[in-house]
Amino acid sequence: MNVNDILSISRTGLNGLQNNLDIVANNVANSNTVGFKNRDTSFTDLLENSTTSQDVNVENGQQNKMGMTTGLATHQQSINFSQGSLRNTDSPYDLAISGKGFFGVRGSDGQLYLTRNGDFTRDANGNVVDQAGRKLDIQATIPENQWPQGTVSIGQTGQITIEQNGRSTQVGSIVLYQPTEPQDLQAVGNNLYRVQGGTLNSSLNGANGLGTIEQYHLENSTTDLADAMSNMILTQRAYSLNSRVLQSTDDMLGTINEFSN
Repeated sequence: MNVNDILSISRTGLNGLQNNLDIVANNVANSNTVGFKNRDTSFTDLLENSTTSQDVNVENGQQNKMGMTTGLATHQQSINFSQGSLRNTDSPYDLAISGKGFFGVRGSDGQLYLTRNGDFTRDANGNVVDQAGRKLDIQATIPENQWPQGTVSIGQTGQITIEQNGRSTQVGSIVLYQPTEPQDLQAVGNNLYRVQGGTLNSSLNGANGLGTIEQYHLENSTTDLADAMSNMILTQRAYSLNSRVLQSTDDMLGTINEFSN
């Protein structure tokens, strides 16, 4: 192993650790975000193969024949879709899913996004919307802007009923979605997901296993703050050690250059 190999190993280590720091910091920042699913990162060593040390290209994951690792690479970034705990609220439009389904919300462009964030409200036009104004996907039997005044009840299957003067009116049903494969979901920011390929099942086509809707509840973030902070501290220490190796190697190169001159 020569000095250039050490520089390459340190560089891949710094890149991988910075990637992990970004993900952990995002998990920490969203520890109180409704319905947030924390991200995990796994790493792999860049190991030996039959190429020569002169042929090594660490950034492309190629390896040497020296029986030593040539660096660190991010193997996979995954989203932990485990169920978050539920907390009680006093708003009839606070909803949580107990199960594997997702709410569907649509922006002004009509694009469908999936989310576990059930923090909804009614806007000035009577639509059920999230905090950014995206409309909750509802199979309405009565247009939302024509719903009667009264007490709103949302059943576990998503049926919306409004009670007024002893009379109950069913006004629609909330649609739940679930991709056939969780890996088909792409996070697009703001606690939203989009399906990339694959099949999207929904309660509209009678899909099973979507879970139940719990009114007057919100789902907590799945970020374990203690674990995330511990992970951040360990990653920062590893990053600092890699930086020192890089600095020491640079100092060695400087000394070598001085002697060669």
